[in-house]
Amino acid sequence: MNYSALIQNRKSVRAFIEKAVCTSELESIKEYYSKSVKRLFPEYKTELLVLGTEAREALEGAAGYSSYLVGAPHYLVLLSEKAEYAVENAGYIMEDLVIKLADLNLDSCWLTFTESEKVKKAIGVESELEVAAIVAFGYGVKTTKRLRLNIQSMSNVDITAQRHYVDPKLGINDMVFMNSWGNSEGVEEYIGFFDDMLWEAFYAATLAPSYLNRQAYGFVISNGRITLISKPDEYNTELDSKLNFGIVLLHFTAIAQGWAPTIKWEFGGEPSFQLPEGYKVVASCSL
Repeated sequence: MNYSALIQNRKSVRAFIEKAVCTSELESIKEYYSKSVKRLFPEYKTELLVLGTEAREALEGAAGYSSYLVGAPHYLVLLSEKAEYAVENAGYIMEDLVIKLADLNLDSCWLTFTESEKVKKAIGVESELEVAAIVAFGYGVKTTKRLRLNIQSMSNVDITAQRHYVDPKLGINDMVFMNSWGNSEGVEEYIGFFDDMLWEAFYAATLAPSYLNRQAYGFVISNGRITLISKPDEYNTELDSKLNFGIVLLHFTAIAQGWAPTIKWEFGGEPSFQLPEGYKVVASCSL
């Protein structure tokens, strides 16, 4: 797949037409998951469920986008064993599947949920594995403008029409720092610009979807390592935050592996980089 092009051109949709995805494409999604999907922790046991319209009514009240179920002809539900960083792994896997959907010219929307058992009961699944991620997918309703929901607070919501498909809320200058948090000096010299692979990897990270478009994370470059930092955010639950971390790591890694194929993220770490209060180290890798 051409990750760079797909990441730049995919969009999240909130409305789908009543048209089922053909069987061959559904099988292609299942095959991609079983044979090719990217994983942070390949040893973790996971299972993918591909559901049809019968799941729509069942999921009502159990999952949605900011509590509102997005009606779609199909849903992906990823189950995972309980393990440390299993949710980050699920976000990583599911976002790779979302990009695969875009490669198949299918639209999608991440859904949120709070209780795994509630979702499993709703869709009639008996499994020792936990629900870790849910995505609605199908053929999106075509619109003339692409709207972006920017939520500063629940009383300050800005809806803007994007003029093109590659306009992140936070750009590289707002998300990537050198040696200490907030220091942009030296970033451009280190990562290059436009056609440089490291710049493209960080640009892909700025385009990663996140809950309510909050982008509650950033990166610090120091001593040849890239470190993902979490920012405190009152609107993101722990589950949403961990999924967001997996999603943004997938975006960065999918591009960076074009020239550094053995990237391995190491999770955890002591706070450093002069981080503000509440900011935490999520994961880091060497280049």
